Amino acid sequence: MAEAVVQSHLSGFASTAPNAEQVLAALVATRPAQIRSVACYSQGSSGGTPTIIDLRNNGVSVYTNPANRPTLAGGATGKFTSTLPNHRAVRLGDIISLVCAQAGGHAGVIATATLEDP
Repeated sequence: MAEAVVQSHLSGFASTAPNAEQVLAALVATRPAQIRSVACYSQGSSGGTPTIIDLRNNGVSVYTNPANRPTLAGGATGKFTSTLPNHRAVRLGDIISLVCAQAGGHAGVIATATLEDP
Protein backbone atom coordinates (compact mmCIF):
# COMPACT_ATOMS: atom_id res chain seq x y z
CA MET A 1 0.00 0.00 0.00
CA ALA A 2 1.41 3.40 -0.98
CA GLU A 3 1.90 6.04 1.65
CA ALA A 4 -0.37 9.07 1.57
CA VAL A 5 1.19 12.24 0.23
CA VAL A 6 1.09 15.23 2.56
CA GLN A 7 -0.17 18.29 0.70
CA SER A 8 0.01 20.96 3.36
CA HIS A 9 0.43 21.83 7.01
CA LEU A 10 -1.78 24.53 8.48
CA SER A 11 -0.08 25.87 11.59
CA GLY A 12 -0.74 28.80 13.89
CA PHE A 13 0.66 30.28 17.10
CA ALA A 14 -0.57 32.66 19.80
CA SER A 15 2.22 33.92 22.05
CA THR A 16 -0.30 35.25 24.58
CA ALA A 17 -3.51 33.51 25.59
CA PRO A 18 -5.81 33.52 22.53
CA ASN A 19 -9.29 35.00 22.70
CA ALA A 20 -12.42 32.94 22.08
CA GLU A 21 -13.11 32.65 18.33
CA GLN A 22 -9.62 33.91 17.48
CA VAL A 23 -8.43 32.41 14.18
CA LEU A 24 -4.94 31.00 14.67
CA ALA A 25 -4.41 29.98 11.02
CA ALA A 26 -6.33 29.55 7.77
CA LEU A 27 -5.79 28.31 4.23
CA VAL A 28 -7.67 27.82 0.98
CA ALA A 29 -7.46 24.26 -0.31
CA THR A 30 -5.70 24.20 -3.66
CA ARG A 31 -6.96 20.71 -4.53
CA PRO A 32 -9.07 17.90 -3.02
CA ALA A 33 -7.60 16.51 0.19
CA GLN A 34 -8.42 14.90 3.51
CA ILE A 35 -7.53 15.99 7.02
CA ARG A 36 -4.82 13.67 8.28
CA SER A 37 -4.23 14.91 11.82
CA VAL A 38 -4.70 17.78 14.26
CA ALA A 39 -2.18 18.49 17.01
CA CYS A 40 -2.05 21.29 19.58
CA TYR A 41 0.37 22.25 22.35
CA SER A 42 0.62 24.96 25.01
CA GLN A 43 3.80 26.31 26.56
CA GLY A 44 2.18 28.09 29.50
CA SER A 45 -0.98 28.30 31.55
CA SER A 46 -2.91 30.46 33.97
CA GLY A 47 -6.45 30.04 35.16
CA GLY A 48 -8.65 27.01 35.57
CA THR A 49 -10.63 26.98 32.33
CA PRO A 50 -9.81 24.54 29.51
CA THR A 51 -8.63 25.85 26.15
CA ILE A 52 -10.39 24.24 23.19
CA ILE A 53 -9.23 24.42 19.58
CA ASP A 54 -11.59 23.75 16.68
CA LEU A 55 -10.76 22.89 13.08
CA ARG A 56 -13.34 24.30 10.70
CA ASN A 57 -14.12 23.72 7.05
CA ASN A 58 -15.91 26.73 5.53
CA GLY A 59 -16.76 27.92 9.05
CA VAL A 60 -18.27 24.61 10.23
CA SER A 61 -16.58 22.37 12.80
CA VAL A 62 -15.22 19.11 11.39
CA TYR A 63 -16.02 17.45 14.74
CA THR A 64 -19.52 15.97 15.03
CA ASN A 65 -19.11 15.74 18.81
CA PRO A 66 -17.75 19.03 20.25
CA ALA A 67 -16.20 17.04 23.14
CA ASN A 68 -13.72 15.51 20.64
CA ARG A 69 -12.09 18.84 19.75
CA PRO A 70 -8.46 19.29 20.91
CA THR A 71 -8.63 20.33 24.59
CA LEU A 72 -6.15 21.23 27.30
CA ALA A 73 -7.37 21.30 30.90
CA GLY A 74 -7.11 24.53 32.87
CA GLY A 75 -3.80 24.88 34.70
CA ALA A 76 -2.11 22.26 32.50
CA THR A 77 0.62 22.70 29.91
CA GLY A 78 1.77 20.47 27.08
CA LYS A 79 -0.10 18.46 24.48
CA PHE A 80 -3.86 18.84 24.02
CA THR A 81 -6.05 15.74 23.90
CA SER A 82 -6.99 15.12 20.28
CA THR A 83 -8.98 12.77 18.08
CA LEU A 84 -9.41 12.61 14.32
CA PRO A 85 -12.26 14.76 13.05
CA ASN A 86 -15.43 13.09 11.78
CA HIS A 87 -15.56 15.13 8.57
CA ARG A 88 -12.14 14.82 6.93
CA ALA A 89 -12.91 15.49 3.24
CA VAL A 90 -11.66 18.77 1.79
CA ARG A 91 -12.67 20.09 -1.64
CA LEU A 92 -10.88 22.51 -3.93
CA GLY A 93 -11.58 26.04 -2.63
CA ASP A 94 -12.62 25.03 0.90
CA ILE A 95 -11.39 27.38 3.62
CA ILE A 96 -9.81 25.43 6.47
CA SER A 97 -9.21 27.29 9.74
CA LEU A 98 -7.84 26.58 13.21
CA VAL A 99 -9.88 28.53 15.75
CA CYS A 100 -9.66 28.95 19.52
CA ALA A 101 -13.22 27.84 20.33
CA GLN A 102 -12.79 28.44 24.07
CA ALA A 103 -10.11 30.61 25.65
CA GLY A 104 -8.71 29.18 28.86
CA GLY A 105 -5.70 31.32 29.74
CA HIS A 106 -3.10 29.13 28.03
CA ALA A 107 -0.27 31.10 26.43
CA GLY A 108 2.07 29.95 23.73
CA VAL A 109 -0.63 27.89 22.00
CA ILE A 110 0.52 26.09 18.85
CA ALA A 111 -2.04 24.38 16.61
CA THR A 112 -1.34 22.35 13.46
CA ALA A 113 -3.50 20.42 11.00
CA THR A 114 -2.16 18.30 8.16
CA LEU A 115 -3.86 17.75 4.81
CA GLU A 116 -2.99 14.77 2.62
CA ASP A 117 -4.08 13.37 -0.72
CA PRO A 118 -7.53 11.78 -0.50
